[in-house]
Amino acid sequence: MSRQTHSSSQSLKLGDLMVRDGLLTTDGLQKALAIQKQGAQAGQYKPLGQVCLDLRLITRQDLQRFLGRYHKHIQIGELLLNMGLISQEQLNRVLDQQRIKPGRLGTLLVKAGVITESQLTDALSMQLGIPRIVPLIDLISPELLEGLEEDFVTRHICLPVHRQGNQIVVVMSDPLNSDLLEALIDRYRCKVVPAIAPSNEILATIQEIFHPTPEQIAQQNVYLDEVPQHEAAAANGGGRDQVNNLAGVLLRSALEASATALHLESHEHYLRVRLRVSGVLRHLTDLPLELGPALMDCFKAPFGQRSGGDQLPATTYIGDQRVELQLSMFPSRWGDNLVMHVYPAPSHLLGLENLGFSPQNMRQYTRLLDSAGGILLAIGPSRSGKSILLRASLEHLNRPACAVLSLDTPPLAPPLPGMLESMLPDEQELKDRLKAMLSHDADVLMINELNDRSSADFLAQAALQGKKVFSALNACDATAGLYRLMQIQAKSLLECPVPMALVAQRLVRRLCENCKISYVPDTDELRRMGMIAAHGDAYPFYRAKGCAECNEHGYRGTSALQEILVFYDSFRDALARGLSAAGIRRLARREGGFVSLAEDGVYKALQGITSLDEVQRVVIPYPDSLPPQTQRDIYDLCQGD
Repeated sequence: MSRQTHSSSQSLKLGDLMVRDGLLTTDGLQKALAIQKQGAQAGQYKPLGQVCLDLRLITRQDLQRFLGRYHKHIQIGELLLNMGLISQEQLNRVLDQQRIKPGRLGTLLVKAGVITESQLTDALSMQLGIPRIVPLIDLISPELLEGLEEDFVTRHICLPVHRQGNQIVVVMSDPLNSDLLEALIDRYRCKVVPAIAPSNEILATIQEIFHPTPEQIAQQNVYLDEVPQHEAAAANGGGRDQVNNLAGVLLRSALEASATALHLESHEHYLRVRLRVSGVLRHLTDLPLELGPALMDCFKAPFGQRSGGDQLPATTYIGDQRVELQLSMFPSRWGDNLVMHVYPAPSHLLGLENLGFSPQNMRQYTRLLDSAGGILLAIGPSRSGKSILLRASLEHLNRPACAVLSLDTPPLAPPLPGMLESMLPDEQELKDRLKAMLSHDADVLMINELNDRSSADFLAQAALQGKKVFSALNACDATAGLYRLMQIQAKSLLECPVPMALVAQRLVRRLCENCKISYVPDTDELRRMGMIAAHGDAYPFYRAKGCAECNEHGYRGTSALQEILVFYDSFRDALARGLSAAGIRRLARREGGFVSLAEDGVYKALQGITSLDEVQRVVIPYPDSLPPQTQRDIYDLCQGD
């Protein structure tokens, strides 16, 4: 069978599964296969999943869900292609080597330097449907370390992790090794549940167990006092000390990764642990499902409740770092699911110049801040940096000749010298607190969040008295913010004659400076962003690659995209006429100075700050009925030229 025929049969198999699953129509599949064939003939082969993404037949989320559902039906090469980890050219080259020197395809790809062992492990975990466990010494049941033979675990590259009843979970580099599985059954006299991890991670933990360094000895068996020890742990599937230590390890891992949330998700055969880092979920480890109830009880203990829903925040210290934790629970088919939101206290405040404003937006926003009075609303979904934007704005205005009052949730950030900060009270006291703010002789007022009509009336009343007022509103962008104001019946704000601006912000991952690479996007990629190809070599874009400094992710840290919509009188008439969101944006452009989130994202991709993939991940691609723009058009717009 020729390579081309082989690729076609693989694509058809994948395509047939997509059609059977209702992800694609038959016509859509035929169109995608035809374009894939044309590309292959031109020497530009793309996996079928990527072709369907380019044609907008499916979303990336649809593709990921599909791959997760049908991983066992997809060969490892095709799976790696559709995960975007290898190219067809790289696969063909290694397949040629495999014919000369037989071996497992995944192993050959690692030896050739095409993928890392960690990436192969992730793909095999998906394909085989077995848990991917990070073999940290803190995750291993202490009783399993007793009598452990260094020669056996080193020779077979495996480690027992957890034992309950008549089964034991063993993490190994080769879970398909039947001889090893039989040897483990003979050794432990019980059912063996295989898990997978890269060999270098397993060997490093074996080294730490049998030949620890002085630093490792000091860290072993240190339980975090900040995570309350829970008496129910032993009864719920694990020793109390082990479960409390495990909870501390997971929280510490979240802090070290600068994660904003820790997810514990109950699946049929294991507990999945993921971290949200820079807005994207990353797999941390899988755990035996039996540990789930005890581990979740341990995390729930600081909040004093054992049932679902959102819990009130709890403040604690991890080491010497102050951290605020907020818990959310959700029951599902296989058990409870937990999200622990993590808010470490910042060591310093960020100024406006550190928030990533483009030159045009920076000039416009500082002009709005420095003008007398007015209403400024920070717009964005939860955890998009609205509070950081508001505090940076207050810092800009916090001068000796200016009185600033704020009403906020328990602030973690360092206090602003000279600013009077008050805790947000309960609903019964809120009305009196707002009245007190109005009667106080202040120049600038800020309330944490605008979420109902009474809050809107307060902001409008304060603005009519000549005060500059700030608040935040949950919406995906500035135009959506206007419709949210209509939804909460904020008529007083929409009809207020005082100038108002909506500043939308979305967070994106920042490209790793050590490994980012420049490239010229193809026509399809530019078209998805409302652009046409021109000046390509003069205005290149950048994309992620991955290196040791960024843990192969290609990104390090975050930046922000912004758009500023100044609410002119003409907008009131437009809203009354029921003008669409696209019409609102066209009107904002005519009034002058409007840069959309998408345009700001393209500008920052041109700067090498982020990638077009990141921009498309967070920005809703609204059709503005604009003529297609070039890279230079958008660059000049954001520069203010």
